[in-house]
Amino acid sequence: MTIDSETPALPPLPHGAPDGCPYAPAPAMADLRDASGGLTKVRLPDGTWTWLATGYDRVREIIAHPAFSSSPQSPGFPSWNLPGGLDLPLNMTQADPPVHTRMRRMAGGEFSVRRIAELRPDIMRITDERCAHIESLPQPFDFVDNFATPIPATVICLMLGVPQDEYDYFVRRIRLVLAHDDLDSDQRQQAKLDLLQYMLRLIEVKREAPDGRLLSKLIIENPELDPVELVSYASSLLLAGFATTAHMIELSTLTMIEQPELAARIRADPDMIPDVVEELLRFHSVVRDSPRRAALADVEFGDVTIRAGEGVIASVQAANWDPTAFPDPERVDVDRPHERRNLAFGHGIHACIGAMLAKAELEIVLERIVTRYPAISLAVPLADVRFRTTTHLHGCYELPVDLNLGGPSGR
Repeated sequence: MTIDSETPALPPLPHGAPDGCPYAPAPAMADLRDASGGLTKVRLPDGTWTWLATGYDRVREIIAHPAFSSSPQSPGFPSWNLPGGLDLPLNMTQADPPVHTRMRRMAGGEFSVRRIAELRPDIMRITDERCAHIESLPQPFDFVDNFATPIPATVICLMLGVPQDEYDYFVRRIRLVLAHDDLDSDQRQQAKLDLLQYMLRLIEVKREAPDGRLLSKLIIENPELDPVELVSYASSLLLAGFATTAHMIELSTLTMIEQPELAARIRADPDMIPDVVEELLRFHSVVRDSPRRAALADVEFGDVTIRAGEGVIASVQAANWDPTAFPDPERVDVDRPHERRNLAFGHGIHACIGAMLAKAELEIVLERIVTRYPAISLAVPLADVRFRTTTHLHGCYELPVDLNLGGPSGR
């Protein structure tokens, strides 16, 4: 958006979490939702302005509306503080139909119900390997580096066809690209270059010796794509599904530590795990300040009109904490009725293609955590845990935990 005479008087885009609750939206989010009916103009930190959608119904409508573009090249798109990436041409999350439609079809089979069911034994094996690793570590240890991050990273490597002896190199570069706020730009740029060059080399390997994995299938089934387009497309899948799942593993485990009575319920009734995962996705809503859109035409919402060329941030986090959709949103309520689905994975044609994969990973990890580590505890006070409250993705920088394997409830 541009700066106009109205901009300085607008309320700022809410940021941060309230004191005592690192998971909740910024307090001003609720204030703006209550005062504006879920749609208002806000001032961005770069001095420009955009619309902010905070109500559940409004967010759901905007992110699925065909008159709103997902492309940062669209006039008015609120591009302030976009998350880091590889800046390559084919990014599914930033494409509109018909390009988006074609891109989604290219990999849709790899994220189907059948394919995710086939992957579950591999996810279980990967999770069990990480369990064995953390059990061998001196206690306490950092749960982020040793468990939450490696699991989704290894699953993505397996799906793409990255050779197992190259996982560590690959994953380290992904993490640097996604570091966003805690890394200088030269380091991040070098990591992007390393990852791009690695992927280009991997493509040539797969051309010569296809292995039936996702990257090989993309090469064989889409001969019109050049190597840079293949890298771009594969990377958009990988970057979109890696950090969000890792952060959900961190935060879900922290919830189990804080709410041992819920962990006990899960141990007694593992069939409830899918419902628990849905509620944790709503409660934690790791994606902040997104999705973003730009209006391609004038769109009316009651007595408010978003004009063509104006941008909007549709806050999924605020929508998932809207009390008109989810009463007592500050409470983890696994018995919550399902009349309304949480928007953690979006809605409409841009709903996350990897949602079923992420849920499968979370279900398996959650079962392992509560059954293998009933005495797991934080190794520092909750107030000392460093949360990513000002970045695009919410999560923990580090999460020191102790499995207490020798304790009265430990294994």
